[in-house]
Amino acid sequence: MPGLLTSKLAKTLLSWMGEYIPLGCPLCGGEPFDGEKGNFCSSCLQELTFVKGPFCPKCGSHLTGILQECSDCIASPEALSWNRGITLCSMEGKIREAILRYKYRSHVELVRPLGALAAQKLLDSGLKVDLIVPVPLHFFRYMARGYNQAELLAKEISRHTSIPAANILRRKKWTRKQATLSRSERKENLSDAFSIQDSTKCKSRCILLVDDVMTTGSTLEASTRTLLEGGASEVHVLVLARRQRN
Repeated sequence: MPGLLTSKLAKTLLSWMGEYIPLGCPLCGGEPFDGEKGNFCSSCLQELTFVKGPFCPKCGSHLTGILQECSDCIASPEALSWNRGITLCSMEGKIREAILRYKYRSHVELVRPLGALAAQKLLDSGLKVDLIVPVPLHFFRYMARGYNQAELLAKEISRHTSIPAANILRRKKWTRKQATLSRSERKENLSDAFSIQDSTKCKSRCILLVDDVMTTGSTLEASTRTLLEGGASEVHVLVLARRQRN
C-alpha cells in the first residue's frame, strides 16, 4: 500500500506540474484555440459533444420530442429533488476521453479547460447561486486517487465566476463504485452516505452541486437531499457530462 500511495502521489504531483507549466492542448498537444496555454485546440474543441437546446429542466441534457423531461429523468423511480440541472456535454467521444483521463489517470491539468467551459455554461444559463459545492469522495478513495475531481472542478468554476466554493458535504460511508451497479442498487448503495460538515454555510442558501458525470442521478440525489435537510433553500446541479441510459 505505501508503494501504491507513493506512486499515486508522484503521478499526481507530475500532473499538478502540468497545471502550471505552459502547455498545448491537454488532449493532443496542439495549439490552443485561443492561444491560452493549456486550453483545447480547435480540432478537439469541435469534437466535444456539447448539449444543445432545448434542455431537460432536470438534468440539462438535450430534450427531444414533446416531452417536458428527457426519457431518463422520466424513467427515474422517484422525483429528483434538485431544482435545475445543467449539463455541458453528452458522455461520448472526446469529452468521454477527457473525463476518463481527468478522473482516473491523474490528468488534473484538464480541469483548466473543462472548468472554463463549465463556468461559461453556468454564466450563459443565467442561474444565480450563492455557493458551489462539490460531491465528495470517501476518505479512502480520496487517498488512493490523490484528489477529488469534483472539488477541483468546483474551485475552477469558482475562479471564473467569483462564486465561492466550499466542501460542506462529507461522504461518511464507504460505497461500491456506482458505475458497476443497477439503478436500484445505486440508491441502496448511497443510503445515508452523506452528511453536512458545516450547516452554517448551507442554511437558506442557493447551492450549485457539482460533479463530473451524471448517469442515473443517484449520487446527486443523495447529496441534494442531504443539503436540503441541512437547510439549503434550493439546490441546482452542474455536471460535465450526462450518460444517457434510455
